[in-house]
Amino acid sequence: MNTEELVDALFKEFDRNGDGELSRGEFVELVRYLLGEHGIKTSSRIFDKFDADHDGGISRDELVDLIDEYVL
Repeated sequence: MNTEELVDALFKEFDRNGDGELSRGEFVELVRYLLGEHGIKTSSRIFDKFDADHDGGISRDELVDLIDEYVL
C-alpha cells in the first residue's frame, strides 16, 4: 500500500463527519489506533505541527506530509 492509498483508507475510517479534514478529536482517535494509549500524549504536539494552515483540522495533504515524515 502506498502513501496515497494509506491516507485514503485512514480518512475513510477516521473522518467521522466526512468534511475532508481530521478534527483534533478524530486525529486523537487515529493516533490511538496507530500508537495505542502511549501516543495520546504526543498527539496534540503532532497535530499542531502538521496543521500547517492552522485551521484546526488535518487535511489530506497535511496527513500525507505527516506520514511521509513519521512512517516512511
